[in-house]
Amino acid sequence: MSREPPPAIVLMIAASIAERTSAPQVTAGGHAESHAASANGVWSKLEEYRSLGSVRWIVGDVQGCARELEDLLRTIRFDPGKDELYLAGDLVNRGPDSLATLRLWTSVGGLGVVGNHDVYALLAHSGRWPRKSDTLRALFAAPDAPELLAKLRDLPLIAELPPTDGGPRAWLVHGGLDPRWTDLHATAKRVNAGTHDDAWLTSDATQFATRVRCCTLLGERSPYDGPPKGCPSPYVPWDELYTGDELVVHGHWARRGHYRGPKTLGLDSGCVYGGPLTAWCQQEDRIVQVPSRSM
Repeated sequence: MSREPPPAIVLMIAASIAERTSAPQVTAGGHAESHAASANGVWSKLEEYRSLGSVRWIVGDVQGCARELEDLLRTIRFDPGKDELYLAGDLVNRGPDSLATLRLWTSVGGLGVVGNHDVYALLAHSGRWPRKSDTLRALFAAPDAPELLAKLRDLPLIAELPPTDGGPRAWLVHGGLDPRWTDLHATAKRVNAGTHDDAWLTSDATQFATRVRCCTLLGERSPYDGPPKGCPSPYVPWDELYTGDELVVHGHWARRGHYRGPKTLGLDSGCVYGGPLTAWCQQEDRIVQVPSRSM
């Protein structure tokens, strides 16, 4: 059964800011840290950032894992009044509580990009696509479903993440980028424009950006979803064909897991399959993870 709408959760998150004195984290280099001295230094730095403005967090695929999202927001001491929360697509489906996930996300002013499971949910709800096996019944039956799904539909395909307080300039997309999209500002303006109707959700650009893992230089996409080394010839991982200078943050590739490449950062660590839920702090270029509740 889905939880009630989450204003109380927001209050708990805000209260936890004052309570927590340590929390596990992973540095940009991938090394775990959990001792209190290091954690206290991290939180002190975050409070310094908050005094200057908001702290921006980008979170990998949640897919209806609302409890893990709650855990993560508490762990990072997310302040709904100051901080920014971006989700890297696939907010819903497969996990146990898509309704609570969307309620929590909207209640804290969440932002993000659309993912392939979000596309499925929207098209299944509109009747454009037939229903498959999913975990969306409670969401579709909820009295606030129209409002929640409208917010989901409004999400862009590609989002720019301007640098804040020294953090790296970055872009956010769920799956990946077509190698031919060399001017990201122009591409984002083009693919995000217009009404996000069913035709937009089924467009070539939306399908590519939300689903790609392996592709060719000409933007031909493979359905392969295994580890990167297994991309069948002539396809290669899309990020090997990315030639831009700015960091691209993405989700979608659970069997690849969280990784850091030369110019890309993957945040899908397969929470819905029992892996951790991963967040990236743009200001510090730092990773924080919380464990799945299903393990």
